[in-house]
Amino acid sequence: MRSLAAAPQSVILLLAQLVARFPFGMLSLAFIIHIQDVTGSYAIAGIALGAETIGASISGPILARYMARFGVRRVIAIATVVTTSSFLAMGFVPPEPLLLVFLSFLVGLSSPPIQPAARTIYPQITPKPLLPQLYSLDAAAQEIIWVIGPLVATLVAAQFGNLAMLLTIGAIQIFGSIWILTNKSVANAKIQASKTSVGRVLKNPAVTAVTFLGLLFVGSFAGVEVGAVALFDKQTAGVMFAVFSVGSLLSGFLLAPRAKGKWALPLFLGITLVGYTLIPLNPYDALWVGAALFIAGLGVAPTLGILALWVAEGTSGSETAEAYGWTTTGQLVGFSAGSALAGISVDAVAPQAALLVSVVFGFATLLAALFAVKRIR
Repeated sequence: MRSLAAAPQSVILLLAQLVARFPFGMLSLAFIIHIQDVTGSYAIAGIALGAETIGASISGPILARYMARFGVRRVIAIATVVTTSSFLAMGFVPPEPLLLVFLSFLVGLSSPPIQPAARTIYPQITPKPLLPQLYSLDAAAQEIIWVIGPLVATLVAAQFGNLAMLLTIGAIQIFGSIWILTNKSVANAKIQASKTSVGRVLKNPAVTAVTFLGLLFVGSFAGVEVGAVALFDKQTAGVMFAVFSVGSLLSGFLLAPRAKGKWALPLFLGITLVGYTLIPLNPYDALWVGAALFIAGLGVAPTLGILALWVAEGTSGSETAEAYGWTTTGQLVGFSAGSALAGISVDAVAPQAALLVSVVFGFATLLAALFAVKRIR
């Protein structure tokens, strides 16, 4: 990673967007903790979380296009105000289910397009030979959000209460967004306005492939998450998720920069699939499952980095920002679909059946990647 010293603006932008996106590693658990506490219903909390996901899926491509039309800073600033106000309102409004679900939907609908903005700007400020390394680092750094975010949310809620948890999330969101908005690279960023209709970018084979691959790949995460919660206590499951993310983080820093060529994507997807496949062999042993998840995690950050690079190299001008919006939507849809299938598997068959959802999604991702690498340069 030393070579990235030649692109200091890129590293600063990466750190700024990491902080600005940190609250979204806390929101899912915060929704469950707070809404279940005030309503007494996990079902309502789950519906609210689903509403947030739907809102984010809708807004991803649209807000990405708005950045080209109205400017990156203006869109992020307005979105930050709306989304922060919405989830802070949850701590003060009456615990009416419909109102909480609506606010959750509004949080998703107004989610600031931080990642599409950053990944669109990277090629403008980074020497081309360093882009693969930067995207790998970007994907690896995201794992920090999912390792530390839930931990911070639970600790603050346990020590100071739900309102303090929501206020903490809001403070981090505002601080991160201000850092983004005052970043020189963001201020100078120029994104060409799209002259085509919404969704036209999906005709680009690279964007279509990455959106579909992201849907399948992120969908595979849901099986192990739901399965771990169903098989073990919450604390043990939380440690397992952290181990999964640590594997991804280490691989993003150590393995991804050394893997090049068209077969790098299937290689890392194969590593993740091996990890998934090992879990059902001894699903009741926490140490075994944790070790298998660590192996599965080794393929995650490099895979997401490669997919981000495909979009960067396969699009240009006005396409890029909207393309990243669609890929984010694909990932959200994939996780929602995987979660639903995993939940049905637990209720209809057994807790360990959820683990097979990850195997199936992982295998489908590998097949799709083998098909894609032969057709996308």
